[in-house]
Amino acid sequence: MKPLNLIIIILTSLFFLSLLFYLIYGKFTERKFDIIAEKFNKKFGYMPFSMTAGRNGGFFFWGYKESYLICALFFTNFPATKKTLTQEEVDFFKGLDRIEISWFYKKHLAMLIGLLCFIGLLVIFKLKTL
Repeated sequence: MKPLNLIIIILTSLFFLSLLFYLIYGKFTERKFDIIAEKFNKKFGYMPFSMTAGRNGGFFFWGYKESYLICALFFTNFPATKKTLTQEEVDFFKGLDRIEISWFYKKHLAMLIGLLCFIGLLVIFKLKTL
């Protein structure tokens, strides 16, 4: 077997495994998101539209309902984040216990691994045709 074919098999396997992990783990951790949303609602007296709309939306709304978490944890200094989140809200999300939020990092790490494998496959297939 050629080394390039082995790399393609490994990247494809990693891509599908990370996608499968993302979907299954995401389904099992929906309740953990609801707990964070309830804490947010108790502290601030309202629930953001993205959390409300995406709460029972299933797989297709995961990214939308978690956008508040993503912005608060990863993109704190972006202008769009500063327009939609107050500093108190950002501090709330950053102040969550590691145990409460670790599921979120695991889920999105799997997505990142899958994305990198997919990009790697695209590059390999493009180079293979040259």
